[in-house]
This record gives sequence, structure tokens and C-alpha cells, in this order.
Amino acid sequence: MQTGRLEEEDEDEAVYMIGLRLAVNCTDREAEFAKMQHSNYWTLVNYVPANHGRIRCATSVTYTTHGDYRYLSNVAPLVERWRAPISLALYAPGTDFKATVHSIMWLQQCAPERELIKRWVSFHIYFHVEHMPDKVYAQKSLGSMKEKCTRAATFDNVPQSALYRSQHELDYPINVGRNIAKQSSLTHYILASDIELYPTPGLVDGFLKMLTANMHLVNTNERIVYPLNIFEVHANATMPSTKMELKSQLATGEAIPFHTHVCPQCNMAQNLPVWINQTDNAQSINVFSISKRLNLWDPIYIGTIHDPEYDERLSWEGMSDKMVHSYALCLMDYSFLTLDNAFLVHKPGIKMGHTDPARLSLAAKIYKKIRNRFLVEYLQKYGYQEGCTL
Repeated sequence: MQTGRLEEEDEDEAVYMIGLRLAVNCTDREAEFAKMQHSNYWTLVNYVPANHGRIRCATSVTYTTHGDYRYLSNVAPLVERWRAPISLALYAPGTDFKATVHSIMWLQQCAPERELIKRWVSFHIYFHVEHMPDKVYAQKSLGSMKEKCTRAATFDNVPQSALYRSQHELDYPINVGRNIAKQSSLTHYILASDIELYPTPGLVDGFLKMLTANMHLVNTNERIVYPLNIFEVHANATMPSTKMELKSQLATGEAIPFHTHVCPQCNMAQNLPVWINQTDNAQSINVFSISKRLNLWDPIYIGTIHDPEYDERLSWEGMSDKMVHSYALCLMDYSFLTLDNAFLVHKPGIKMGHTDPARLSLAAKIYKKIRNRFLVEYLQKYGYQEGCTL
């Protein structure tokens, strides 16, 4: 009897997934290698593609993210928790290109999680047209490259000063990477995130099941995104995998809301204390609250490939790289449906406030430029919406 009931549940789920595929207006694509120019950057799309095979555009969620090769230590814990497509754009100008390729090869050949990495992670590489590598390996030759697994990974303990971009005083074009990763997604739904933010296990399946049970969220003309609350844990703490574990760590101080010491107003979601204290014994993913963007809330969310792109005039150094994007969502009257029993946890280690005087000075100049120029541009582009702030 139990087996029969499980089979019936699987059949019901399959029917619902067919309904989701029919409701979502998207087209299946293949992960094909392509050399493309993206504004002032050459891009090697799917330079090292995942081997997951065909992905239905409506029946999974892609984690889209960015970085340079120093951040590749995050790939293993990320894919371990996500276990679904990951689209990763890596900035690799000049000599950083070689180190980036060898780092990817080490992950695929030597990391304990290499099978998961090969299955789910697609690597894209981009570099400025004025900072080309001396040699770009032919994509077909990558399969014959062999790494010595007895050696440490190329990305281990690399100081920022060793990067080509640091030596040539190049800014990190964070939003270029975000857009490349997003545009390379094979799925309609994406989680555009930062590589050091790890999701709760089972998030993809839970999110899709939530949609299939609430098809009115799909069959609507309303613009919707699904924010995830974000937290940090101390360096020696275990990352929580469930809301109950998170709640326990928040009570002991092992965990705190994200950027508490950096920019609490940017990441403090509405009704966060209520979200923390509300317990769902079923632990299924559902919508906790529905709101519009208020104040400077700058959430990371599950959305779609059709959401606005990130403004590529902004760099990581200027600190406001996501703020303008959230402002655009507000002007376009997006609804923010915060999810319950799903969240993101930053790589262990509490982030403290920025102390680099040069970066703080640059950030102040960028913010002034945003207020004086971007504000007018975005109002002209999207129109006025009461309550939207920048």
C-alpha cells in the first residue's frame, strides 16, 4: 500500500510539472560553446559546460553567479547544497586566464565533489578587450589537460595583490559577470546570487513544488520575485540546513542577519523577526509574506531571465552594484514574495564594516553619481512609483 501511494504521488507531481511547463513561456536551449563580445568584454560562454544533458527550461532553477578564480573554493559547498544547474561567469583578464582555467580543471579532476561539479556547473570566462590573455586555449583541448591532484588547487590562498587586475588597477566588473551568467542560463527561473552565499538544501525542488501548488503565481501578468532571507555564521560554526537549525544558531549568537555590521538596512527584510519565530512543522517552502520594496532593501531573490539586467556601469569597488537594480524593480512595481523555510547562508565568517579609505571614498563618489544621474535616467526609463528610494 505504501509503495502504491508513493507511485500515485510521483504521478501527481509529474502532472503538475507538465502544467508548470505549459504555463511558463520559455524555450529549451542547449549549452553550446560560443565566443561572444559583450560590450567591451570578450566572453567564452560555456567554455567548460556542465554535463547534465538536456534541461527543461521550466522544470529547474539555475543559480547564476560570478567571481574570479580566488573564489572557486566556494564551488564545492555550493553545488553540494544546490544540486541543480549553476551558471558561473569568471573574470579572467591577462595572466588570470591561465590560473582560472587550471583552477577549473582542478575542480573537475581533483575535488572530492568533482562528479557533482562536472554534472551541474557551467563555467564562462570573460575579459576586457584591452586585457586579453597571451594565449586562449582551444575549447576542444581542455579535455586533454591534466592536473596533478597531489598539488594544492591553483585558487588556494591567493592574495588579491597576485591578480592581474590588481596589478593593473582594474575594477572588478561585477555586473558584467552577473549578466553573462544570467544570459547563459538554460532555465526560465534563476537565483542570481553571489558565490559565497549558500542555499538551503532542496531549495529547487521545494520552490518548484510550491509553484505547482500555486499556479496563480505563474498564470499572472504581475511582476514577481521571491526573496530569500540571508544570514551569516561565525567562522567555526556549522552552516544551518533547515530553519530550525538556523533559529537555534540565531538564539545562541552563532548566526546573525546578513551584513549586520556592514549595511543592515540593505539586507534587513521586512518582518524578519516574525519570519524567524514562525515555525512550520512541515518545513515545506511557501510564501511567507507579500510586499513591495521599502527603503533601501536590496534582496537576493529567485526571479526569471526576463527580469531587468544589472547596470554594467557599476563595479564591485563602488559598493552600490545591486542597489540600482532593486530600485528598477521597485519602479516597475514588482511584488516581493519572501519565501519561508528557505534562506541563504554566507560562507562562514562574520563580515565586518569596510575600512579601506580609498574604497569608501570611491563609494561616496559613486553614490553621488547615482543620485545625480542614475536617478533621473531610471525615472525616465521606468516612470515614477511612490515609495521607491535610491
